[in-house]
Amino acid sequence: MRKAQGLPDYRSLFERLEGRVPAQVDSLTSVARHLQNMLGTRAGSVLALPDYGLPDLNDMRLSLHESLTQSRLSIERFIQAYEPRLSKVRVTGVPEACDPLALAFVIEAALVIDGVLQAVVFNARLSGGGHVEVLPDGL
Repeated sequence: MRKAQGLPDYRSLFERLEGRVPAQVDSLTSVARHLQNMLGTRAGSVLALPDYGLPDLNDMRLSLHESLTQSRLSIERFIQAYEPRLSKVRVTGVPEACDPLALAFVIEAALVIDGVLQAVVFNARLSGGGHVEVLPDGL
């Protein structure tokens, strides 16, 4: 495993096989791709890791406020547990006017890029059909 300044290499297999060291954009894109895969995984679907994945966020027994709060906290805990490149993770719910079945969140965190801890922001959108999209802010 390649280590830069004592940090483990968390790039995907294909990123490592390409042999290039990721720049800031590559790091953000890699983390966004991993977050997208994580948020698209339902709890219980990974047999080796029973706590991996998100619970069903469409629980109609809760009010909208309770549902957003529960979703935000679940996403925050999940990222803290399974995306080691991010620290100081904070998830905020964002109103989604165009699609009432979609949930939108802003994920703020810190990421080490080129040996420097930097603030990063990702925009996540979870649609009612199960589609998840996570994009780095500003790209």
